[in-house]
Amino acid sequence: ERMEVMLKSLGEIYPNVDIRGHIIGNPVTVSWENEPYFMGAFKANLPGHYRYQRRLFTHFMQDRLPEDKRGIFLAGDDISWTAGWAEGAVQTALNAVWGVMHHLGGTTDPTNPGPGDVYDDIAPVELPED
Repeated sequence: ERMEVMLKSLGEIYPNVDIRGHIIGNPVTVSWENEPYFMGAFKANLPGHYRYQRRLFTHFMQDRLPEDKRGIFLAGDDISWTAGWAEGAVQTALNAVWGVMHHLGGTTDPTNPGPGDVYDDIAPVELPED
């Protein structure tokens, strides 16, 4: 049902584009509130969750991932450092856009680097796994 709503909306925006013709598999819908251990808007901001939050937030940097784990990009306040706030949703959206662009071979203008271009300088601290 969600996909049909989305396709209807996109069809109104892009009436001459066959978006449905590009669907190559069955859609998967996840309603987080139905998942085990769902803890609400701030689910990943609890003590001890830093390493998991870092993995979610930095997933757009996929060059170091195995080839079969690349190509899915997440965005939203629930994977940001500030769960439940629009600022985090926007930040992760910008990260995801950079990730998709990089994944498809694109680059940013050198005078206006994206988050992945300066990642090594601004990345969140990586804590030991032990």
